[in-house]
Amino acid sequence: MNAIGSIEAALPRAPFDTARDAVTAWRGRCMDLFARSEAAVTQTLIDLAAAQRIGVSIKLPHLVGQRFDALSAAIGPEGDFADVGKVAAGFRQHDAFRTYITHGVFTVTLDQHGRWHLGARVLALRSGRESREVFVTEQSEAAEILVKLEKDSSRLRSSLGQFRQHCGRPERLRPSNEAEGIAPNVDSPHSALELPFR
Repeated sequence: MNAIGSIEAALPRAPFDTARDAVTAWRGRCMDLFARSEAAVTQTLIDLAAAQRIGVSIKLPHLVGQRFDALSAAIGPEGDFADVGKVAAGFRQHDAFRTYITHGVFTVTLDQHGRWHLGARVLALRSGRESREVFVTEQSEAAEILVKLEKDSSRLRSSLGQFRQHCGRPERLRPSNEAEGIAPNVDSPHSALELPFR
């Protein structure tokens, strides 16, 4: 008796490699923005802790999320510099997305038009039990997500940079209702970098 083997159509590999590379580049851009934003938060906490003359007790926690919390406690809605704190708090809307980007296992597929689609699966432990979460997006939506993240990251870093300048010159420290506008970010390498999937 002859066994009938399965027949699998061999699809061209190049489109899949291109899509995988595009998703990897998108992921890298997002992670870089998170890293730059988190570095700005950390540096601000360090500067605040050093500037004890402003009369605020500053914690320097290990975990990134706790650093945002510490910053919110120092310059948040109930702190002395609420306007800057609101910008930092606004960046927290990206927390869940950060989890998918940094810890998700990616699966990339292509549709009939050659556009890529992404599924990111996260396996976590919550209260001693497994938690499985999925994030799904597609090429054009991913580009929009990146634009939003770039904008919010730039605003956060610019705002905190200006605030650190005030901390370095205590005579210029002002209450939140006298805070100056947010300076434009001039050190971001992202605005001129073209995406392979845009």
